[in-house]
Amino acid sequence: MGDNARRFRVLAVDHDEDMLTLYRDILCFESEEPSVLKALFDEDIRLPSREEINEDAGRPVFEVVPATSRSQGAKVMRQAIELDQPFTIALIDLDLSDKENAEAGLELAADIRSLDPHIEIVLVSGQHDIPLKTINKRVPPPEKLLFIQKPFRSPELKQLATSLCSKWNAENRLRDLNETLTSKVAARTSDLNAANRRLRLDISKRAAVLRELQASEQRYRLLFEKDITGNFAADRGGLILDCNQAFAKLFNFSSPQEALGENIFILWDTMGADESLRDLVSGSGRLSNCEVVFKKGAIRRHLLLSCDSVINSAGEVDELRCYLFDISEPKRLEDQLRQSQKMEALGTLAGGIAHDFNNILGVILGYSEIIEASAEPDSGLDRRIKEVARAGRRARDLVTQILNFSRQGPQERHAMTLTPLIKEALKLLRSSVPSNVEIISRMETDFDHVMADPTQMHQIMLNLCGNASQAMQETGGTLTVTLADVQNADPVTPPSDLGKPERFVRLTVSDTGPGIDPDVVGRIFDPFFTTKKQGEGTGMGLAMVHGIVKRHDGYLELENVPGEGAAFHVFLPKSSEIERTETDIPADLVFREGRILFVDDEKPLTDIGREMLESCGFDVVTRTSSIEALEAFKFKPNDFDLIITDQTMPNMTGMEFAREVLKLRPGLPIILCTGFSDAVSYDRLRDIGIGDFIMKPMLKQDLMASISRLLAKV
Repeated sequence: MGDNARRFRVLAVDHDEDMLTLYRDILCFESEEPSVLKALFDEDIRLPSREEINEDAGRPVFEVVPATSRSQGAKVMRQAIELDQPFTIALIDLDLSDKENAEAGLELAADIRSLDPHIEIVLVSGQHDIPLKTINKRVPPPEKLLFIQKPFRSPELKQLATSLCSKWNAENRLRDLNETLTSKVAARTSDLNAANRRLRLDISKRAAVLRELQASEQRYRLLFEKDITGNFAADRGGLILDCNQAFAKLFNFSSPQEALGENIFILWDTMGADESLRDLVSGSGRLSNCEVVFKKGAIRRHLLLSCDSVINSAGEVDELRCYLFDISEPKRLEDQLRQSQKMEALGTLAGGIAHDFNNILGVILGYSEIIEASAEPDSGLDRRIKEVARAGRRARDLVTQILNFSRQGPQERHAMTLTPLIKEALKLLRSSVPSNVEIISRMETDFDHVMADPTQMHQIMLNLCGNASQAMQETGGTLTVTLADVQNADPVTPPSDLGKPERFVRLTVSDTGPGIDPDVVGRIFDPFFTTKKQGEGTGMGLAMVHGIVKRHDGYLELENVPGEGAAFHVFLPKSSEIERTETDIPADLVFREGRILFVDDEKPLTDIGREMLESCGFDVVTRTSSIEALEAFKFKPNDFDLIITDQTMPNMTGMEFAREVLKLRPGLPIILCTGFSDAVSYDRLRDIGIGDFIMKPMLKQDLMASISRLLAKV
């Protein structure tokens, strides 16, 4: 404490200012008068200060700071802490006058204790009803808390303050001594610690090197043993020194230990690799991401090979370290994406060709029917024109297949169950399947509701079952048709981006024939690609199946095992809608007089339409422009009994033309003709008000049947 070792600050808090004055008188001014009187008789007339008087007497000097309320006392205490002028003693009236808080004095004591844990607190009270146990609990610790009962004697307060100051001063000195002792001990041990640090540094360096070595080995071993890549190390002769589980699994070993000592070059050749490993690693010391293919039977594995060769001083290979990464699944997905993109491009091209080809076929078939109707029966002309018509119809069927493949053919999807359709298709197929082929059907689902076009589902069954039976016609075998629910654990499931497997039903057509040659598997869905003999197939069957499945938001997967057979898995999304019953209304040909407006942008087709309709007794008006046809209809809207219009026309499509006509005359029978259009559907045509829909090329019988159905309702 220096010069202020005997000077102590006292905080006095009491609502009675007389009491505060009493504290000051007792602690600061009592016992000073004799010294003052003595000084009057000395030659030096200067009166000694209170500090000098107390210092001469060996008594402590007190500085009393008064406060009259809890808030003022707390404020004075905080200021003392901020100025580093701590109080030694706090004299607090326990009965501070506070109307709103009867325990203001006790709470002030608790506040002061929280601000300065070393201050000595003296609670002063005339009477109170607060238990001592509560006081000690709220103002700890008890050894720094005293209690004085009012009224008290001055010597008693003086003696108490002197004792507490001595105690406070001793504790401060003890703390200083402990700090000094601690610093001396720290200084004395600094040299020893420095020596110990140097020793520990040497030890830690050695330990760090050892840990890094162990960690490096652990990382290498962990990376080596991970099942991500097939890793192995071999000597210059190819004998395997070390390998991991992935390598053992790749080369059909039960464990890595079983593969040790085997020759990697021989193993490589037995897996049917397309290039020798010895040739691959002989060129340089490092080989990165070299793609290799293992062909063993029907199994193909695509791998990425990376190798590091350890070269000795003589330039020879001492050790070979290689890593094999299986990319078979990414490769399959890549091929699938490429196939999908190719099919999309081919579909677009085929659809465009089919559209133009339909118009050409319309002219050929139309005039063939007209000539055939006027030709003499059994004449040369009759025979020739029938052959032309037969060829035209075959071409029409081929165009229909192309349109189905390109997803541009007409369809009407509605809720249906697959089981009856499959059973019906198998009955039709039985007569055409060779007798040495057994047909087995397995219906393993109770919920086979789908949204589909029944006709196109028939086409899927006929094409897949037909191909399977033809593959077994020489050797015989078993044709199995399975309809089942899809489970997540099935070996073949649809891609995850189509949804959960449980939302699909699977139609599988499998055979026990020779399977499909792996060299042509990538082309089986290409249009016009076929392995059949000339005249036995068009090459559109599987392409059409692929297009239909895609159009129904499904997925098609081939499972092929050469020598054992093939299986086509068709996945179709289930539907919660209930199947509706279809009622076929027979259309009897009704020939009657009437006026028909025939619209098509191809003049040869309008000419054929005119001849067909006029031969049946109708009056026909033709137009090659939908705009001109609309103007003609506006001029005399009530003159026409029926309109036949093409869908794809410049300026205004057939549906747009029909919509404008029906605004002028609602309920007028309209027949829409088209080669293809994704926008055309029966539901949409009904919404517009169009009565019927005919696919090009039009045959006279189909056209007359449609006209009869519509005119019969008028």
